[in-house]
Amino acid sequence: MEVIQNNISLSINDKDLANIKKLRELVKEELTPYYDTDFNLLRWLQGHHNNFDEIVPKLKSHLAMRKSNFKLDSIADGPRNNPVHSYWESGLTCEAELTPNCIVNVEQTGANDYWGILHKFSLNEILMARIYDLETMLRKIMEKEKETGHQHSIMYIMDLSGLHFDSNLITMLRGALRSLSTFITEHYVELIRSFVLVNAPEFISMIWSIAKPLLPEKTRQKVIIMGASHWRKEILEMATPKALPAFWNESSENRVFLAELNRSKPVDRNSLYKSDPKQTVASGYYKQLNVSPGKSSYHIPGPTYVPMSGQHKSEMTGIYRLFFSNEHSWFHVLKIRYRIQSNLNKEEE
Repeated sequence: MEVIQNNISLSINDKDLANIKKLRELVKEELTPYYDTDFNLLRWLQGHHNNFDEIVPKLKSHLAMRKSNFKLDSIADGPRNNPVHSYWESGLTCEAELTPNCIVNVEQTGANDYWGILHKFSLNEILMARIYDLETMLRKIMEKEKETGHQHSIMYIMDLSGLHFDSNLITMLRGALRSLSTFITEHYVELIRSFVLVNAPEFISMIWSIAKPLLPEKTRQKVIIMGASHWRKEILEMATPKALPAFWNESSENRVFLAELNRSKPVDRNSLYKSDPKQTVASGYYKQLNVSPGKSSYHIPGPTYVPMSGQHKSEMTGIYRLFFSNEHSWFHVLKIRYRIQSNLNKEEE
């Protein structure tokens, strides 16, 4: 059955349409007009096998985050100017064409200085930088869905050129990068159709044996690995040359790949975070976040080398619950120092 929404034909079958209607009713109080599309709700149904007991609390949590200080509905309106972005360049290009209803994003996985990024920026900053890119991808998908009436998703190409196998890589796979991956899986359900690893090194089987158990089952099923021998030819069977980065060309005379993307740069080792005992909650070192009455604000946890700090201000009198979680960690100890200050106005006489 084809239904009409905003004068766009949406090819959604009767069963999915009924489930979308049911889900929309269950989360209508939290749902924002921007995020309220059939395809956005359909992705949650697909990602959780139509299990409403599982979907509803997870979706409500995501929708609460969209309304929080993160302001997810409008974050993509602003410029891509987070300090992290200088070291983690955008890879969003255009439609793959050879893979229908799919938009290409190329990450310079082998070249990105993740170790330097994790030692220069707090996970809060890194997460906000990634959220900007994820919301940009989501917006591009939503625009294409509105234009074509067909569900779209991301082909996430990970270029492993230059990847080195060392203890730092293993630590990141088991720590901060795993937390970021979990966040994407939980909040951007079915956004990514496939992870395509190109120019995979000889030690990829060892890396995969470490990373595979850390990934959700559905994510593992989406991984495609292309070795170092024929990946340039193989990737052209999945995506048009204009969607693939020009820095893959082996010579300036033979320009096969056409997308112009900026290359990532390494982090200056002299700029890495150094512990400062004065920067503690006890000494009043804060990053202030104001929370509107009746609203909530989020700090996303994760193994981190640069401490996260912040202040939440609640305007309304009431009962507040603080929840500290270490659920995504294996061997990392969660160290927290916090202070609660109450400023109750005296009753007027």
